[in-house]
Amino acid sequence: MSTFDLRLVFAKTPEGSAELTGRSHGLSTVERRILILIDGQRRLADLPPFARPGEIGPIIDKLQSHGLIRLAGIADDPIPSPDDQADRVRAQLAQVRGQLAGSFERELGADGRILEARLRDSISLEVARRVVRDAIEAIAERRGRDAADRLASVSRRAFAEPETD
Repeated sequence: MSTFDLRLVFAKTPEGSAELTGRSHGLSTVERRILILIDGQRRLADLPPFARPGEIGPIIDKLQSHGLIRLAGIADDPIPSPDDQADRVRAQLAQVRGQLAGSFERELGADGRILEARLRDSISLEVARRVVRDAIEAIAERRGRDAADRLASVSRRAFAEPETD
């Protein structure tokens, strides 16, 4: 079996748990890493970042054939497409920009405009977080810890994932 439904969830067998300490099956580093990650909750779709493309199927086959893992179920949730994930990140980035717009300038005056521009130009949530950290540090230095804490509180709400129904 080399093609799997990416919603499949596998769990370690008692022998699989023993393999983690005993190392009696001669697993490669990648196979062992995947065995460690299999926990009865992760979908196969959650595992590819830990192996090269095309490796997951053969690794799962090997782990099953050695009795180290068993099928635990299938996840109900659909696997989001990369486009859906990108759209979600863009929407969250827009939310962050909107909620924090003007905050830096209010606290730092004209100097805050540079940070506002950096936030508008942020290409990812990680870049936006760095800009916000820089702003919080600058505000703490110039306006004090209370002002920095206010911005940190607003920022946490802005970066919070929107709840879905």
